Amino acid sequence: MIFFKEEDLEIILKKFRERTNVFGSILFTEDGLCIANDYKRFSNDDEKCVSIAAISAGIIALAEQGLINFDNEYHIKQVSIQAGHQIDDDGFEILIEVISKDFIIAIIFPNSLNLGVIQFELRQLINKIREYISIVLKERKNTIDARGEELIT
Repeated sequence: MIFFKEEDLEIILKKFRERTNVFGSILFTEDGLCIANDYKRFSNDDEKCVSIAAISAGIIALAEQGLINFDNEYHIKQVSIQAGHQIDDDGFEILIEVISKDFIIAIIFPNSLNLGVIQFELRQLINKIREYISIVLKERKNTIDARGEELIT
């Protein structure tokens, strides 16, 4: 199992929140397990974080299964959920983006923010997360000796 430093990921997510004014973001596995979040209303163990991650992972899995029936060569990249009152524009949006085969991110932001700017900044965030994952994987690979046994460091 690969271990990520939650604090490192939360710093990356916090900088994204500060640049974009989103409510927050949650990084989780394809199974809906929270890895890190920067949403001040809850921690990784909080029921809301777990719920958003599980629901988002489920939506991606269902959409992926539906897409297979349509065309087997494509994969789901992004899903958007808009919530709010029917009459006014005071709601919020959850943008769910697949980072890799194993990782998904959900960004929660008010409808008043510019979606194009959020998507541009999200591309930058995903690149930083991918870079961090690749560094962690490289470090982990360096702790394995020639026999394939993990070295104790």
